[in-house]
Amino acid sequence: MSKRAPAAAASTVSSDDDDNTAAFYERTLELEEVGPDTYLSVDLWRPKGNRGVFGGQVIGQALAAASKTVGGGFRCNSFHCYFLAPGKNTEMIAYEVRRVRQGSSYCSRLVIAKQSGRVIFMAMASFQSPEASVLRHQYAMPKVPPPESLISPEEHLRLKKQQNNTTKDIDVDRMAEHDVLPVETRHISMPKDQRGLPVKAVWLRAKGDMSELGHSHHQSMLAYASDFALLSTSLRPFQLDSPGAKHRLSMLVSLDHTIWFHEPFRADEWLLYVMESPRTASGRGLAVGRIYTREGVLVASTAQEGVARSVALDPATDNGETLEFSSHISRLIDAPAKL
Repeated sequence: MSKRAPAAAASTVSSDDDDNTAAFYERTLELEEVGPDTYLSVDLWRPKGNRGVFGGQVIGQALAAASKTVGGGFRCNSFHCYFLAPGKNTEMIAYEVRRVRQGSSYCSRLVIAKQSGRVIFMAMASFQSPEASVLRHQYAMPKVPPPESLISPEEHLRLKKQQNNTTKDIDVDRMAEHDVLPVETRHISMPKDQRGLPVKAVWLRAKGDMSELGHSHHQSMLAYASDFALLSTSLRPFQLDSPGAKHRLSMLVSLDHTIWFHEPFRADEWLLYVMESPRTASGRGLAVGRIYTREGVLVASTAQEGVARSVALDPATDNGETLEFSSHISRLIDAPAKL
């Protein structure tokens, strides 16, 4: 089970209750105002095995804090984040917002996140007053199976457990973590001959009804969800979980994360998150993503770089060669309709 800070331990919100999922969402990104342009988290989650709290939650809370300091006529158009130190789940995070610039079309906010007076995270947010434009283009959305044809990660783990007749704690813990997340996902599998490509796709949406919440809440929730699975795309060519893996992962930690918002959207409706990694080298991995509505509208783009370190299982056979690929997003077309 995921660990939470003492302040959140008394929560009775259950993600199994449809009436409570919106409340769980609000607690995940909820902030308490403790001073002028200063906000305190009320809930933190550290995934099993993580060095610190989930980075997506910090991203979402920081964007929520910045959004509280701008007028309703502005929407975030970009959010650039830097992870400076792991966040502890035993102490709430304080978010200090600085009003860097206030213009008629754009405004800027700097967010500094602290624990015990130590800066653990910084972000720069840009907000824009909506405007019409005749200049429009986008990459087309890949053709993938609809989310209704795919099983959830929780169901996949349960089926795997039944097939293997195992009661491994890791499966129980993973199922429990998926159950309490405020976001549900449906992963799209790649054909067997393409699983080593640095490409990934997943449907995602927030649990519960967010129709009564403003657009800034939808942006904060998508910012939260955009951290799922992105950086790990940079490891797919090495198939570290396969029986014939040549390396063992020793560290995977986010350094920075950026999200650009292009169009309005609903975070509680299915969105397709397509990810690819153009480069892994020098102990770092880079991944980029595109997020589409079901109708094929590109509503957001992401980029993330992180520390990616591994240990060669057989140093004698590690020649340090660079694997080369061309962009393979199109390979997702006609992917099988299963996890």
